[in-house]
Parts: sequence; C-alpha cells; structure tokens
Amino acid sequence: MAVLLGGDAQDRARLAPAGSSWAQSPEGLSAIYAVLDHQGSARRWTLPLDRLDGTVARLVVWNVDSLEPDEVEALEDWVAEGGTALLGGRLAGLGGSVRPAVQGSARPVAAHPATAGIQSVSVGGGRFRDAPPERLVHLKDEQGRPVLVSWRVGRGRIFWSADTEWLSNARIGEAQNLELALQVLLPPDGGQVAFDEYHHGFTSPTHWWQILRESLQAFGLLLAAAVALLFWSYGARFGSPLPAPDRPPRAAVEYVHSMSRLYRRAGARGAVLRALHRSLLARLGQLTGGVQGLSHAQIAERAAPRCGVPAEEIERLLDRTASANAFPPTDAELIELARKAENLQRRMEHAGYRDG
Repeated sequence: MAVLLGGDAQDRARLAPAGSSWAQSPEGLSAIYAVLDHQGSARRWTLPLDRLDGTVARLVVWNVDSLEPDEVEALEDWVAEGGTALLGGRLAGLGGSVRPAVQGSARPVAAHPATAGIQSVSVGGGRFRDAPPERLVHLKDEQGRPVLVSWRVGRGRIFWSADTEWLSNARIGEAQNLELALQVLLPPDGGQVAFDEYHHGFTSPTHWWQILRESLQAFGLLLAAAVALLFWSYGARFGSPLPAPDRPPRAAVEYVHSMSRLYRRAGARGAVLRALHRSLLARLGQLTGGVQGLSHAQIAERAAPRCGVPAEEIERLLDRTASANAFPPTDAELIELARKAENLQRRMEHAGYRDG
C-alpha cells in the first residue's frame, strides 16, 4: 500500500518545495501550519481552485510560479462568496510587479483589523515596484515600498504579499510575524484555513490511475504496450486474405421438389400441364425444323421417323397436354404424362446426337 499510495509523510516533508506546508526547510510553511493545526483549524488543499467550497474559510497560496487566468477567476469567485485568500509571490495573473530588495522590516501604514497592534514585521527581499491601483497597502518597508496589499472582491478579501519570507519557517518567529499571520488567517467563527498544495505537486487522485506512483504508471504503460504488441504479432496476417468458400449449388432435384410442392399446394395441375405442352412443342420444333401452323397429327408424322416413337403416341401426348383447360389431370395422370414427355424428349435428344 505504501508503494501504491506514493510514499509517506516523511517523503513529502523531504521533497516538498518552498512555500509548501509540508516543507520543513527554512523556506517552508510547516511552522505556521503546525500552529494552526494545533488549534484544529488547518488543512491542506490538494484539488484545483475551482473545487473550493464553503468548507474553507481562509486559503493560503504561497510561493507558486503563477496562476492561470481561469484559476484566478475561480479564486475570485470563491472570495466573492465571503472567503479570504492570502497570496504570496510573483503572481502575474493578478497584475502588478514584484522586484527584489534588501531584507529588513516593514510597518503598517493603514488602519485595518488585520494589522491592528502590529508595530514591526521582519520581511525578506520581495517588494512591489509600485502600489497597485485601487488596493489597500498594509505594510511598507523603510524606503516606503509596498510589501502587503489587499482588495475586496464581493463579500471577501484578497491579501497579496510581495515577500514570501515573513511567513516562512525561518522568519515566523521574528518580530510580530506570527501575530500578523494569525490576525490575517484565523477565521473569527472558527472556520478552516487551507494551505494550497495543489500547485506544489501534491494532488488528490480523482481516478485510480493517479493513485499509482510515477514508476508504476510507467510500468503500466510499458505493460500495455507489450500486450498490444503481442496481440498485433499474433493477429498479423501474412499474405493475401483467403477467399470465402463457394457454396455448392442447389441440386436440381431440390428445385423440382420445392416447385412441385408449391404447384401442388396451389392446385395448379393445369398450369403444369400447359407448361409441359409448350416444352414438347419447342423440342419437336427443334427436331423437325418448325411446327408453326401444323396440327398435332402433322407434327407427330414428322417427328416419329426421327425419334423412333410411334406417331399415334406422340399425337396422343400432344392432345392430352393441350386439353388442360377442358380436362384437368389428376395427380397420378399428371405424373404419368410427365414421365412419357420425358421419355419422348430423351428420344429427341438421341436423335439430335445421331444427326450430329
């Protein structure tokens, strides 16, 4: 679990950057955090600023490189609802410029509850170049350069310090630094003071992937790549794709069977007999050179010598297949007529082979 969750508090205290409430270095804020934590009003904020809610009364954003414009907007929205923020460092998104200066002390220059009773504060080398417009200046150094300013946003207030050393572990015990910190940060109604650790790299996981340490995340990515390569290597096809096998054609007997069932269910024996008559005429016409305008007897006389079937038999078959409308056949008679027509057609085929 220690490996999965990314280390313990000692690792965070050792690796925390300047301005973090975890850092125990001279530039860290662990001392003021311990004082507020002893009073039960300190917590660490490890989510984006747009997730701030009413559970936080004071917020400390200290010694970060910058805040993005959307983060500044989210911070001002939260302050407008009644919160108080203490910012320290070069935050370009808030306007104004910070320049280095000689370390020294600063004194209050305006009456305000945050600096009531404060005579002197030990500060480092951060100063505002000019007093930001429309902002209340709380502290100035010996040369009159602003150190701490504030302005109202809605129902709340933002304090911005150009110097980031007066709240640090190295200076919190000097002069009246601790008194100033407590007057600015302690909520009058006992609310919570949150120290921003999100911008120092200590973030709360929002999904399971963020719980893993960076080494395990890298291992997971490599493992996923190896699995993908394995599937690709086994799934690769060398050569052109094989064509789909051809389905065997349906047997003629299957077609005949299905058609016979269809005609039988429809009671269309006459239609079958007429189709048989047309087929006989077509084959006899091919054998004899044409049957147009000839009677059944004439057709039979011409075909009999060619196929070796008596003319009377051919004539009777033609007459019966032509009388489907007048005398519909029974099933047995239709089968017998079809058998005779098939034998006659075979004789005609043999005759054609002999001619060939």
